[in-house]
Amino acid sequence: MGEGASIALSDTVGFIRDLPHTLVDAFRATLEEAIQADLLLHVVDVSSPQREEQVEAVNAVLAEIGAAHIPQILVYNKIDLTGGEPRVERDEYGKIARVWISAGQGLGLDLARAALEEHAAAANRHTAARPAAA
Repeated sequence: MGEGASIALSDTVGFIRDLPHTLVDAFRATLEEAIQADLLLHVVDVSSPQREEQVEAVNAVLAEIGAAHIPQILVYNKIDLTGGEPRVERDEYGKIARVWISAGQGLGLDLARAALEEHAAAANRHTAARPAAA
């Protein structure tokens, strides 16, 4: 990140994937960080045949805890196992929606970092443009 910028990362990957929906309330305090986030990096094992179901399961948990409205970037990891190349995909508004990486091989990490920086810069512009409270 740029000078003076800060970022807090929290890893809930295996935790959310294996969490039965009936236990979401019991672990609400642990998942509270997701509710407070400005951005969620949703890391997906692109080599998994169940990746779509896993994405849906995580999104269902996020909805249950009230975090469905938080912006999300899907980070497709392990592209080295599928022959994929690092890349970025944007949504219809020009925002980064998906990033393809291989954390193990170090491929595309610069793209993931750039996505974080771009999101932070856009959030700062939005905050700066907001009128001051009276």
